[in-house]
Amino acid sequence: MAVTVQVRRPGISATRLRKIVARVMKREGASKRSGISIVLVGDPAMRWLNRRHLGKDRVTDVLAFPLFERTKAGRRMPKVERPSQLGEVVVCVDRARIQADEAGHPVRTEIALLAAHGVLHLLGYDDRTRRGAERMMRRARTVLAEAGERVKG
Repeated sequence: MAVTVQVRRPGISATRLRKIVARVMKREGASKRSGISIVLVGDPAMRWLNRRHLGKDRVTDVLAFPLFERTKAGRRMPKVERPSQLGEVVVCVDRARIQADEAGHPVRTEIALLAAHGVLHLLGYDDRTRRGAERMMRRARTVLAEAGERVKG
């Protein structure tokens, strides 16, 4: 699996984030030949992306941009013959800091949680219902726990 992480902020480990994202992909049955990009941005860039692509003029914590039609959550991804980029996940570091403080865990944990959440969206999960949101949170927390992160809150 190819996981590209764009980090321009000190104190954030691209290697650790890459491993967590790869773990989510593997656990959810993504093809070994598939890839995902993770980009970390600040409030201004996230607000611009949210306004431009979703018509919402506000900052959000994570956005997922799939490059193909999603499969149903929990189903195996289609086999691919050649490497295939699933999409891009954009995480807002400024929002992650606020949410980490509120939850009582490190910023790196919140960033990993948001990245995992975005990857789950690319893999077909939906959080528009309470049940869907709880399912996504459980799956993301499980992966982070397996990677040694304690998610509070």
